Amino acid sequence: MNNQLKITRPARFASALAGFLLVASAVSSLGQILPPSSLPYGYSYEEWSAKWWQFFLGQSTNHLESIGDPGICRGPASRVRFLSPPPGGGIVTRKAIIPGGTPLFFPILAFAADNTACPVTAFSSLTADQLAVLAEGGWNSAATLTTCTIDGVAVPGLEDPTNSIYNVVSPAFSYTTAEFGNDLALIEGEPCIPGSLTIYPAVADGDYLMIAPLAPGKHTIHFVGIAGPLATPFLEFDITYQILVVPDFDRDDR
Repeated sequence: MNNQLKITRPARFASALAGFLLVASAVSSLGQILPPSSLPYGYSYEEWSAKWWQFFLGQSTNHLESIGDPGICRGPASRVRFLSPPPGGGIVTRKAIIPGGTPLFFPILAFAADNTACPVTAFSSLTADQLAVLAEGGWNSAATLTTCTIDGVAVPGLEDPTNSIYNVVSPAFSYTTAEFGNDLALIEGEPCIPGSLTIYPAVADGDYLMIAPLAPGKHTIHFVGIAGPLATPFLEFDITYQILVVPDFDRDDR
């Protein structure tokens, strides 16, 4: 990314400063938002954000998943799934079927930075701390609007993206590009970056949500993220997930 933020549409440009009031009543018992202070399923929001980026940036453009598995093998964290908005932004509706007991984690809008660039000789050598400053600066200067509703009920605390209780900066993380069709070429316009390349460090800043398991039945999650001026944004997501939660007859949290 060579001293620039990657726009990952939730934004590889795709993610807590205030106290938190539990918002279960605000989003109903069907989709409680777990607070960043709660270490949901054993990891902080910061750690979940790094895991999300590792999943997202490691995907192949030949198979972009709308709901992905973070690859955690055991325990309650193994049931978390990542919503993965499509590259490019825009207005998109996706449908999915998930088993009961599935928490969902996703960025409404988030920015990431690393040292990649084309040509590869232009790779920079910023440290993780320097990349964090870059990601935070890009986020603070460009994040304009974040909203989310669950079954028509607004999630509070997203009114000011840069000061949201859901705004976190990830720890430094690595990711490995897909062997074929790595998404840096599509998303970032960096076709020179080879597949199966492990990149470290990378850092992300953004607004993320962890939704506790939804009740069986139909649900709608709608979120909007805008970067840049509202009248002429350079990045805009308007994503709707229509989700059917079915009974889980094979649950194993061991």
